[in-house]
Amino acid sequence: MEKKELPYTQVHVGTGEPIEERDLVEFRLLYQGKLPSTGNTGKPADVHEIRRSFHPQLRRLWFVLPQLRQLGESIGTTVYGREITEQQIQTPVCLTTEQAMHKAFESMGKNWNRSGYQCVPLVTQNLSLRCALDILLLRPDEKRFIFEQGDIDGQVKTLFDALKIPKTLTDAGGSAPQQDETPFFCLLEDDRLISEVRVLSDQLLLLPHAKTLEANDCFAAITVRVNHKSPSTFDNWFA
Repeated sequence: MEKKELPYTQVHVGTGEPIEERDLVEFRLLYQGKLPSTGNTGKPADVHEIRRSFHPQLRRLWFVLPQLRQLGESIGTTVYGREITEQQIQTPVCLTTEQAMHKAFESMGKNWNRSGYQCVPLVTQNLSLRCALDILLLRPDEKRFIFEQGDIDGQVKTLFDALKIPKTLTDAGGSAPQQDETPFFCLLEDDRLISEVRVLSDQLLLLPHAKTLEANDCFAAITVRVNHKSPSTFDNWFA
């Protein structure tokens, strides 16, 4: 295996089209821990543990980012409006922002139910979302680790798998949702929706609070930039 000098930069995928600033959502996801290369034994379970680390970050994102809070409230209000129409309620209750968002999450979770996981993906095909990733990947750079950790491309592919919804129970490593994982927040419906990826790899000295360094140790900071072509409509979310 050829050893690449660090820091190492690579563009994996690029459409050549810039992400528009209009209706732009930008944020960062963090991961620290084991990052095996795609193809390693036990991959689905390993990937799902990484996926689980992104879930609470993405859940909080919906509440703290104004654009997503507004989107969630709009979806929830739309869902509630349909419910009161179907039930012929004459005097509907006015929902708070939090109530509307939970109504949205409940509806989206049912729509994206996969093997018991009621998923809430942010980037979906039906909303025509575009997504660009900038990944800072810190990993060991010592000769004794090179053949154990796998190549950078394989580790990046593992991250891609962890960012998308688990479509089968096998994808979730055979593990059912835990107590705080309904709904289950993910970034992507499918990793094919990623429009561009840039990777900067550099040397990891030690993970925070760790005393020793192992081959698959990794610290990743993922900058996500998302926008969509039709920000005024939410109907396609439920298709």
